[in-house]
Amino acid sequence: MTRLALARWNNRWFLGLLAAGFVVLLALLEVTFRRFPSSRDSSGTGPKANVAIWFGSDGAGLFYLGLGLVYAGLYLWVASQSARSANSRRAGAACALAAAAVWLVVSVITNLLPALVLLRPLALLVVLGAPLIAGMLSAKVGGLARDAALAGFWCGLVIAVLIAAIGVGVDNVFATTLVHTSWSNDPTCPQPAGPALAGCEIGDDLGLVAVELTFLPIVWAGLGAIAGAVGTAASVPAFPRKTPDRAEISTSSADPDRPSSVRAPIIFSGIMLVLFLAEMILKLV
Repeated sequence: MTRLALARWNNRWFLGLLAAGFVVLLALLEVTFRRFPSSRDSSGTGPKANVAIWFGSDGAGLFYLGLGLVYAGLYLWVASQSARSANSRRAGAACALAAAAVWLVVSVITNLLPALVLLRPLALLVVLGAPLIAGMLSAKVGGLARDAALAGFWCGLVIAVLIAAIGVGVDNVFATTLVHTSWSNDPTCPQPAGPALAGCEIGDDLGLVAVELTFLPIVWAGLGAIAGAVGTAASVPAFPRKTPDRAEISTSSADPDRPSSVRAPIIFSGIMLVLFLAEMILKLV
């Protein structure tokens, strides 16, 4: 397989992974809105969202599904760019898949066996460690902190979708149990029990999904950059030997790659921050 063909295959694989994650997430949202209609409304004790007030409960469900499609479009757009950062993508996606698998297993176990709730902080540490590992691996291959930041960004992109789908899925599967355990003691929702309480709690979790989809790629890019910088500094010898020819080759090979690999994630991050700011100002979530 040629290098160009391998890059195209990696790009399609990465796009397919994100697309599959969003298909599952949106399908779970539709199931949630049908099972727990109150999840479309702002039924907690906090500030009320305006969407249900403006469009009604059914209209709110359609609005939130449409908002999910907007997030999906932005994610797939940025994933279709920066084809030259294949190494960063592979490192980021691999670490994200491993961390998401741990998160899924721990979520299921702790819901089945609440006594093992102490496993959740360990799963959170694994999720937080994923961009750090991805950043160090990518910087080791590319030798640049920029590659590590990209690895953290791609890791955050994948893990945000997967954890969102896992969270909504687990809430649906264990809703009957949770209304009698952890949800029954949550002061956020005033409903005493039953589907109304489940809808309020799941609706609250869906608000966190919007925050997660917005900030995880951005924050994880920063974590990846930090890990890459530390790893690169630790691997640099005290008296590096580099000939002028190698220095020129390194500079010339890095500069053309910079616009194609970094521009799209920066644009994506800016759009996501503007979108989130609009959601907060208009009280959409």
